[in-house]
Amino acid sequence: MFLSKWKKGLFLAMAALTACHSNKTEEAAKVVADTTIGQFCPEGYDALYALQDAPQVMPAKLFEGLNDTLLAKLLPEGGAEASMNVFLLCGQGRNILFDAGVGGALMHNLDSVGVSADQITDICFTHLHYDHIGGLVQGDSAKAVFGNATLHISKAEYDAWTTGALSKGESMVPVVLKSYEGRIDVFTDEVGLPGVKAIAAPGHTPGHTMYDLGSIIIVGDMIHAVALQVEHPEFLAFFDFDPSQASELRKAYLQLSRESHIPLAGMHFPAPYFIML
Repeated sequence: MFLSKWKKGLFLAMAALTACHSNKTEEAAKVVADTTIGQFCPEGYDALYALQDAPQVMPAKLFEGLNDTLLAKLLPEGGAEASMNVFLLCGQGRNILFDAGVGGALMHNLDSVGVSADQITDICFTHLHYDHIGGLVQGDSAKAVFGNATLHISKAEYDAWTTGALSKGESMVPVVLKSYEGRIDVFTDEVGLPGVKAIAAPGHTPGHTMYDLGSIIIVGDMIHAVALQVEHPEFLAFFDFDPSQASELRKAYLQLSRESHIPLAGMHFPAPYFIML
């Protein structure tokens, strides 16, 4: 039961921060892998999927403090449609996940594309917040869900949660590291997977990482509310570790997308889970 109390607290915190997803069984059963993003599958791979782990709404209050009058006009219903997403890249003898969600509809979605948990070979993390790693373990047992996967975590993010600025608070990270002991790759510059380039993108967390697949960039939590922050990247989510740094990153990559027309895929983007500017 050591995990139950911890999980309960984290779920309550997530609900307060992000108007977290409904986890009703009937809703999860309706969720299927989205293949629209497959048009951006990188060369050398066979398939790219967007897997919605749970629906979500980002409440306007997360972004208060900059210009609340404008915020109310931009989000008149009090929030922005969002999502909790995981991305799956298949090919070259690998099935690579980008993040692992909270364990909502992920298994259902993997089944829908014919991939089992044991067939996942690699999981690349954008960062280690609960809604990105919660799907790694099975309930109170803390048993690893992905029995053959190597976890790829940037050194800056690993250090932040194990010895650095984020190591003092309550976190699921120690549970995950123990459950996947011997299968954790802490990388500095290169993630070591063909066609997958890691981009250091601190701001949301100290070691927040994006992944450039050549044909699309997985931007993690660079944007939390597409309806708000694409046109107004100056609006900050209060749970960003370094809001100013996160804002500058957002502005830079939105501009890059506009200039190069490269699509951006995000862990909180609503369907179709990517944007093209």
